[in-house]
Amino acid sequence: MKKILLLPFLALSYSLLAVPSLAQSAVGLSAIPPRLEVTGKPGEVVVQEIKIRNESRIVRYINTGIKDFIVMDDKGTPTQIGENLDQSQNRWAASNWISTSPSKFTLQPGETKSLMVSIIIPDDALSGGHYAVILHAPSREAVLDQTGASMETQVGTLVYITVPGDIHQDAQVKDFTVPSFSEYGPIDFKATVTNLSDVHIAPMGSVVVTNWLNGKTASLSLQSLNIFPFASREYNNTLNKKFLFGRYKAQFLAAYGTAGNVASATAFFWVIPWRLILLVIASIIIIIVLIVLLRQQSKYQPPQADKINELEHELDDLKKKYKDRQ
Repeated sequence: MKKILLLPFLALSYSLLAVPSLAQSAVGLSAIPPRLEVTGKPGEVVVQEIKIRNESRIVRYINTGIKDFIVMDDKGTPTQIGENLDQSQNRWAASNWISTSPSKFTLQPGETKSLMVSIIIPDDALSGGHYAVILHAPSREAVLDQTGASMETQVGTLVYITVPGDIHQDAQVKDFTVPSFSEYGPIDFKATVTNLSDVHIAPMGSVVVTNWLNGKTASLSLQSLNIFPFASREYNNTLNKKFLFGRYKAQFLAAYGTAGNVASATAFFWVIPWRLILLVIASIIIIIVLIVLLRQQSKYQPPQADKINELEHELDDLKKKYKDRQ
């Protein structure tokens, strides 16, 4: 009975420890580097070194394999693709070009081992980007997925191969949005860039914000993101200023590629602290009304000193009249 109760707990624990198949670290293993970028001409052989480290306290028996991958979401998540590739996916495939030595090895606790990666670029390789992942899976270790099927945990090194030549480079800002009206900051900007190139790009740039007098309010740097061919990535920036006023222009500027291309977009937005403005206007109106009332009161009520002088003159006149009668 204790064993039966323990099994679900172990399955849950393993599921929490398991990471996606392309993770940089899994079950105490680390891939160094997590990404390998190389450039090679058709027919060229490129040799690189990668390392695998065993962070756990137990011996690991590692099997290394190579798979193709593509990116299909706006988050840049690499996804393995199977052997039966369609023509669009095969355009970017590079798993058949890569081999590792050794492909099977043992890692002692705390040990780091080097692997030699050989990349043989075919003579008919198309210009542009080609992608694969080198996967390192601990043998004799597996976890259960939600269906109860066995699923190996593994760590991978992403391989980006660029074949020079006539490479088409193009990217577009799919959308660039900002709240059209706000009372106060901060102001959030969101942009989606689509890569229409034959190779991955890593745009660099900023979101430049100017006020209605064309003065620069802020320049917000873009995140450093890789965008795979015919995939999109999201960029999020925030203008962390609370007190703003008027109409503003935001320009999204992203330079990419080797030819100095720039993907750009423009958006306008208003920031009006209308409640504060209403409060100030109401205060000014009250002050003006009070001043007008005080002036009217002083106009229709003579000063007290003038009344006293008038009474004194009347009293003097009465005294004179009384003396004259005597």
